[in-house]
Amino acid sequence: MAVRFGILGPLHVLENGRAVDPGSRKQQILLAALLSHANTRLSADSLVEALWDDAPPRTARKNLQVYVSGLRRLAGPESGPAPDPDSGPGRAPGPGCTRISHQAGGYVLHTAEGELDALRFEQRARAGALGEALELWRGSALDGFRDVPLIDSAAQRLDRRFLGVFEDWLDAELAAGRGAETIERATETAQRHPLRERLRMLQMTALCQAGRRSEALAVYDELRQALAHELGLPPSPALARFYRSLLCDAGPVRPRPAPPAELGPPVPRPRRPAAPNLLPTDPPAFTGRAAPVRWLTEALTGGVGRLAVVTGPLGAGKTALAVHTAHRLAEHFPDGRLFVRLRGEDGRPRPLEDVLRQLLAATACGERDGPAGARPTVEVVDPRWAWQLWLTGRRALVVVDDARRESEVRPLLPEAGESAVVVTARPRLIGLEGAHRLWLPAFTAGEAVEFLGRTIGAQRVDADRESAARIVRATGLLPLGVRLVADRLAFLRHVPLGEYGARLGDGRALLDELCGGDPLVRMRLAESVGELPEAAQWAVLRLGLLPRPVFTLDRAAAVLDRDPGTAVRVLEDLLEASLLTVAGAEGLAHTVRYEMPALLYAYARERAGRTVERVPAHHH
Repeated sequence: MAVRFGILGPLHVLENGRAVDPGSRKQQILLAALLSHANTRLSADSLVEALWDDAPPRTARKNLQVYVSGLRRLAGPESGPAPDPDSGPGRAPGPGCTRISHQAGGYVLHTAEGELDALRFEQRARAGALGEALELWRGSALDGFRDVPLIDSAAQRLDRRFLGVFEDWLDAELAAGRGAETIERATETAQRHPLRERLRMLQMTALCQAGRRSEALAVYDELRQALAHELGLPPSPALARFYRSLLCDAGPVRPRPAPPAELGPPVPRPRRPAAPNLLPTDPPAFTGRAAPVRWLTEALTGGVGRLAVVTGPLGAGKTALAVHTAHRLAEHFPDGRLFVRLRGEDGRPRPLEDVLRQLLAATACGERDGPAGARPTVEVVDPRWAWQLWLTGRRALVVVDDARRESEVRPLLPEAGESAVVVTARPRLIGLEGAHRLWLPAFTAGEAVEFLGRTIGAQRVDADRESAARIVRATGLLPLGVRLVADRLAFLRHVPLGEYGARLGDGRALLDELCGGDPLVRMRLAESVGELPEAAQWAVLRLGLLPRPVFTLDRAAAVLDRDPGTAVRVLEDLLEASLLTVAGAEGLAHTVRYEMPALLYAYARERAGRTVERVPAHHH
């Protein structure tokens, strides 16, 4: 059975080329939600909210399972190719596997590029077949489901991708001198998106190529008035320069280059200002991580969806990975590489205005594009719009560090242009639509030992590799823990590795050994637990009473004193916050093995005896 799905227009399902009824309205909403997030896990809570908004019935989860079963019968088994083990998370599991799988408290609809028009669109766009990609669109994405917020946000993401590809296609057509042939299509699209500056600039260029310069100037005037009225903003410096060139140039737009013999001496170009670089120093002992670096590089430099979210537990090395990769991408982002933390030294969130002011100060927004001493004609009172204006027409990389909520990140994402953003976060931030997602695990044992050797000396490690391996295993192989133990051993040069490994064998002494006199690690651990709801904080500390950091649902339910159904929801909340991991992607609830990162487990054990006696009332 060959099943094909379409969301670039009204939802449709084709089986062997013939339309299939996708079922009831609720089942269609579920299918649209899963398809719009294909190969990505959606939590059961988000699907329940999509189906019933704010008034789910008591049987919502059971009803959801019924709808999922119906879709499994409709969609059949997955038939795509086996995944690349080095690719990002959420890829299809391969031929013959279930189409819709249950993963860590949510569901994933697996589909290959040939089975979903949105994936084919992205594949063709990346390959440069822009015209073929645009032909896949049959109307407004997910038409008929835009009243569901989860689906509408995904549809808006598709709309933005369509516009980006359409603009690239139009630019290529203009470069080939076919502007007159594109006017009708460009004008129709621009009318639906009247404030999109790049699209308007391309529309003006097409009109000029057709000899309709007065109409092109009228388009600029219309856009200028709309920007002032709707946003209180002037046109961007790039668009203003383009307009002035039209006023001064009576020749054809995009003239073909003259033969070499006719070229005069080169005209000196104004010196380009140095691109801002706010990146921290590249970690000197950065070790391993070849596959994540390769994946992140491809995500940030690819043609579609230049937003990457790197998640993982505290101490996994998310920031180090992002900074190290950003240092390697200077040539890809000639307009700058910026780094901004969303948390202050005290762990509290920074106000959005402070974050934007830091970014705008680094970019010297508004001073590099106009004549010396020129002032903008309209005062920009909202730094969010000033930031978006700077991003327009530029190719910069922004590293956003330590995000906790989607709302903190969205104002920083470029609405136009070719800039890219990488976000580091402990929570999964599943509400950031269209993001490439990477879960960063702990080191491998080999990487951890290599890192240790780079800090304390390879000869010292080689002399007792067995003890070195035991030491890094005691830290749970987390890069933060390995770095702390390496710094400690670099100071304790007289202590043999075997003796130090024996110290770490007592898990209760782990934090004391690693932290020494520095309270920062305990502060960060306390912060990661303290920002949870009270019930989740209590659960973390109760789990610290377990004899090992790896446990099953039955063991968790026993120590939490809850039935398995309640306990699994608690564990799913901790998974969402990256305070737990699972050994496998899927399995029966009672066979899944959960694991608490070593540093957090040590902290929970240390705190458990003092704070778990009081049980939150709403847990009963």
